[in-house]
Amino acid sequence: MGLNRHHIEMLAREHLYRPIRGDVLMIGRQTVYLSPDELIETLRGIGVDVSGADAAKIELDRSTLNRAGAREDLVSDRAVFALFGDARVRAIDVSRYEGAEIVHDLNLPVPASQRAIADVIVDGSALDNIFDVAAALRNYSEMLRPGGRLFMANIFSAHGTAYTLTPSLTLLDYFVVNGFVDCQAYIIVREGVGGRRNVFLIDLDFYRERQRDMGCFASLYPMAAFVFAEKGAHSTAHRIPIQHHYRSDADWRDFCRNLDVMRRSTRPLSMRSTDPLFVAEVKGGHLYVDDKFEAVR
Repeated sequence: MGLNRHHIEMLAREHLYRPIRGDVLMIGRQTVYLSPDELIETLRGIGVDVSGADAAKIELDRSTLNRAGAREDLVSDRAVFALFGDARVRAIDVSRYEGAEIVHDLNLPVPASQRAIADVIVDGSALDNIFDVAAALRNYSEMLRPGGRLFMANIFSAHGTAYTLTPSLTLLDYFVVNGFVDCQAYIIVREGVGGRRNVFLIDLDFYRERQRDMGCFASLYPMAAFVFAEKGAHSTAHRIPIQHHYRSDADWRDFCRNLDVMRRSTRPLSMRSTDPLFVAEVKGGHLYVDDKFEAVR
């Protein structure tokens, strides 16, 4: 599991919109692929005030092991949130292999003592390694407090070593039917490591209007699913979505009622492309997000 510059930009954009505070829960200890200087520069580029940051005092990663591309000068996951302010960082994992403070198998329901323990949850590619994806999503939702925010970045194509592949639309549907108050669901397309990068956003207006005509996203390039979701005061965790092709009219009425709450959100977009559009034949319902964080219709 790990966080790169684009993930840090996503967190920073959200922090500027609504400060990240309180209890942060990592789904597995995260390798952050930035040095102290690179972290400071990335946050500064997004507009986070890092004028008081001292690169020499930023904690380095001494916990994560055997990660591809890891270097000796990478910062710890705790260090990222220390620059945001008052945030307490813990990790949950199936073992204490990399220093997780909470040990639990997310294929299994979390106990009552682990419900409502987090204001922010960060999954930097854990869901794609969990067999029971539905159980893990329920656990994420139950571990969040009302008002809590979830950041998820997982592999969405068979180009890597993912154990499970979950489309961004499936994740969005889960958060809609469970009454989350906001969700941004992205598809990231890359030409391999260091290659061109396009970002697409699921268009909630298109989905609302066209319903069963919502297009499925496919690409020959490696893809990742990036999803942000915010839990509301009355959100649930147990409701199971029905695929959009098979919803009844009654199901659609309930779904659209919840989707309309998300459509009213004024939250800025948090992911962006680094290159002009190169992915051809994108089906309806997906917006290209340019390098200025603007969705292009």
